[in-house]
Amino acid sequence: MYATEYHSEVCGLVLVDSTPEDYRERFLPTMPKEFQQAYNKQFVYEGNYDEFVESLNQLKESRRTLNVPLIVLSAGKKAHYSKESQVLWNKMQKEILGISSNNKFIIAENSAHYIQNDEPDIVVSAIKAMIDNI
Repeated sequence: MYATEYHSEVCGLVLVDSTPEDYRERFLPTMPKEFQQAYNKQFVYEGNYDEFVESLNQLKESRRTLNVPLIVLSAGKKAHYSKESQVLWNKMQKEILGISSNNKFIIAENSAHYIQNDEPDIVVSAIKAMIDNI
């Protein structure tokens, strides 16, 4: 949303296993009930669930194509995902590329959600590549 609103201040984006705007509608229902409950309960620690939903809705409403380089990093090894869920997750991450025609998609094959912890070199390399290309 910041890149959309302040496009003159953004020269590139590196998104690290970010939540797709349609996560709740497309992905969450494919997961076991226990996962869905744990997902919903996390918002008592990380903020209000309704605020998070509103944030996703704002993202949907403000979505525009950007004219900046974009690198999307996707976690490739989420232990609690079935094979089908992992494929869907990576597909949805790849769809995020649609916000810019200048894009690159990288799957961090040995990482769970926190790629910066599991494979920090991938994040550092993406940032360096972004800097080198702007």
